[in-house]
Amino acid sequence: MKPSRYTFLVVPDHDGESRRFSISRKGTLFLIFSSISVFTAIIISYIYLIPLSIDYNRMNSRYNQVIGERIEVLELYRDLERMKQMEIVVQKALGMDLGENDSTGSGLTKMMDDYPINLSYLDNVPSLLPTAGVLTQKMIVSDEEETREHYGVDIAVPIGEPVMASASGQVVFAGWTTELGNLIVLYHGNEYFTYYGHNDLILVKEYEKVKRGDVISTSGNSGISSGPHLHFEIWKDGEPVDPLVFFPELNQTNISVK
Repeated sequence: MKPSRYTFLVVPDHDGESRRFSISRKGTLFLIFSSISVFTAIIISYIYLIPLSIDYNRMNSRYNQVIGERIEVLELYRDLERMKQMEIVVQKALGMDLGENDSTGSGLTKMMDDYPINLSYLDNVPSLLPTAGVLTQKMIVSDEEETREHYGVDIAVPIGEPVMASASGQVVFAGWTTELGNLIVLYHGNEYFTYYGHNDLILVKEYEKVKRGDVISTSGNSGISSGPHLHFEIWKDGEPVDPLVFFPELNQTNISVK
């Protein structure tokens, strides 16, 4: 006949009182099966789940590495796209007030014939903010006739601060214009041009080669200007490009009014 209950006696090593526990047969079987289940689960976890966790951590690390490599490849592809079409300097991006200088056209021809630009890999893509200041006016391009277009950004800066070349290239214009005052235009290859307006002093000459970071002028308030600032433009393929695309950090100092 099977017993209906089981009694367990716990005897301590010291002189303490022994304890007696009585558990029903069903309770005892439940306790045994529960212990076996827990022990089995631990073994399965050790054999199966732990290797899976190790593999997951390894795959996650590899995923992060691949993502990092992909970002680097995308950045390299973007830079290659910017630089792959090294062509002859064209004059179509030099509109506005540059026509006031009669020597501009002949100067460009002379530059192409006698002063070839040796373009490096990334130095010739606008990648350096010309000066540190506060963004007071964003770029405005509109098809509406009543809207006054603004082809670059205005960076408020005291008079006399150094203005640096945003990229390596060659000076195609350095002189006076009615609207932008003392203006410098650089050609960087791949039909990239940068404009630096309202300067106080111009420190470069036409057809002079400059490197990224070279000081080309000092900031000022020349031309039609409401206060000391640098007017900075980027042109590509004869079209203005928003400098905030190249320098999003300017948004951190943005106080412009729409």
